[in-house]
Amino acid sequence: MFGKAYKLKSNNTLKNSEKKNLAQRILNEFPAATDEKVKEVVPVKSNTSCMKLMLHSGESVGVYVVDNVPMMIETGDLLVPTVCALWKVPDLLPTLIIHSPVLPKLAGGAPLYAPGVTLSDAASFPRFPRGALVAAATADNSAAGAIGRAAISSTDLLRTTMGVCMETLHVFGDLLCKEPKFAKLERPKLQPPAYCPTADNITADIAQLNIQQPIREEWPSLVRESKDTPPTVKLSHSPVLNEPKTIPEEETQVDNNEVSEFDETVMTDSSQIEEDPIPTDMDELLQWCLLSFIKLEGKNLQLPLKTNLLYKNHLMPLCPSDRSLDVKKSSYKKMSKFLEAMQQEGLLEVREVEKGVSAVVGVATSHPRVRAHRPAPCPAPAPGHAPRRAAPRPPAVRDLYCVTAAVAQLLAPHKKGTALSAAQVRAALAEHVRAHHLAAQHGKLRTDPLLAALVGPQVSESISWESAMSAVLGKMTPSTELHFPDGSVKLIKSRLEPIKMHVVTRSGNKKVTLVSNLESYGFRPGELAREVQLGAAASSGVTRSPGAKADQLMVQGDQTHFIAKLLIEKYNLPKKYLEGADKALNKKK
Repeated sequence: MFGKAYKLKSNNTLKNSEKKNLAQRILNEFPAATDEKVKEVVPVKSNTSCMKLMLHSGESVGVYVVDNVPMMIETGDLLVPTVCALWKVPDLLPTLIIHSPVLPKLAGGAPLYAPGVTLSDAASFPRFPRGALVAAATADNSAAGAIGRAAISSTDLLRTTMGVCMETLHVFGDLLCKEPKFAKLERPKLQPPAYCPTADNITADIAQLNIQQPIREEWPSLVRESKDTPPTVKLSHSPVLNEPKTIPEEETQVDNNEVSEFDETVMTDSSQIEEDPIPTDMDELLQWCLLSFIKLEGKNLQLPLKTNLLYKNHLMPLCPSDRSLDVKKSSYKKMSKFLEAMQQEGLLEVREVEKGVSAVVGVATSHPRVRAHRPAPCPAPAPGHAPRRAAPRPPAVRDLYCVTAAVAQLLAPHKKGTALSAAQVRAALAEHVRAHHLAAQHGKLRTDPLLAALVGPQVSESISWESAMSAVLGKMTPSTELHFPDGSVKLIKSRLEPIKMHVVTRSGNKKVTLVSNLESYGFRPGELAREVQLGAAASSGVTRSPGAKADQLMVQGDQTHFIAKLLIEKYNLPKKYLEGADKALNKKK
């Protein structure tokens, strides 16, 4: 994290309330922390400040400095203790014992590999899951020398002898420790470390990890074993991947009676597997859709997956048609809070891939909740037809006008805020004209005080219906109503921006076509990119411009003619909602 130069953005002294908040966060985020240990890290009477740093990678972090000693690093919403904090409270994090020559390699930016960890006392090896914060101390000094995030769990670390086991975040000797104000920091010289036994060890005896005994299969074999045949013992060696399995001819010959009994057993077992009941609570419905997504798409998912695409393109389609999925109606209120809670349960891993852009970088397909979940079955396709995903359809768009205070009395009984179509406004205006006898000859009407306040002329002066309608609509708020294929309706208090196509020139005088605002019309940029790539024989993908709120489609070359024809002719998108549609269609291919 601090292996390369960083910039200091600000340095502010914390108030007493902010120090109490920091102490409470340490107490909440670290299970081993107690009130006494927290007071060692952040004393009550101490000079505490927060340094905001901009790292070389562009990430912004905060460093809490207590009495000119860095104690805590804030990255995102998480706190990471420094080596100085672990010198005061050594048992704040699980500590690995590494060989002494490994520490300088970590200071150079290298991760910690499994061969660098000593397993002299594996029976009391610390327990931690994958992704947990861990510390590392050398075999000759128990003072922590590095902090990192576990790349594998402690159980896997005891089993493996190769690979990365810890991604380094902070090392004694990095640029943070070499800061001029921290120049006097010295790693204390303590006695050689040893693993401390805990009550919840991974194993009480390391001999259990040496798999020398016949292991029991997790799932029973589907092949019936004869009573006369002695049971087969599995060997302890790992099978070779893609190794062809040979089945003896004797095992392939099964009596017809056994086959029929076996089929009945399979049918009985499968008939008992039913989908999980679809919850009615919004929090549980969100989790149900996420579990269904991981169960159905987790193994073939292309990562990283941006969190905004996860909600719109994956979770909402899995919601049953008789339910409505809305994260704002849940207790989480925001998708980021929901994903943070699911990450704490170990269902997925979310990371900031770009500045301000978060993405799902991993899903736990073997999580117990995922394995026990039964998603709703998909409708079976017709015989002879392969299942095909429904093509995206744009919503039905209506231009409406919302009643304002200026026209509320004229359009009574419609109240302020009611959305009306132009025909409904004309009908309400005609009712007002009939009620007050304002009709005049030659298709005109006289103005009363209400109309005069809108159109301007004096009372009793005649105006045309077109002028009256224009004056009334001009005082109302233009709005747009969207009817989506799933039955949901959305009202936007403004005119819906059309889909925009731009041809821009990139480096090397190469042209690309950018199509924005697709998601407002129900299109999925990822699926549309694949369709354009096949139809136009041009490279395409999804990108996002700096400062933009939504993704846009990017296609190589000038493909405005193909895109306009695709959206208008195939997906029946009205021309007025595609900017430059006539000009694009008149172009030659």
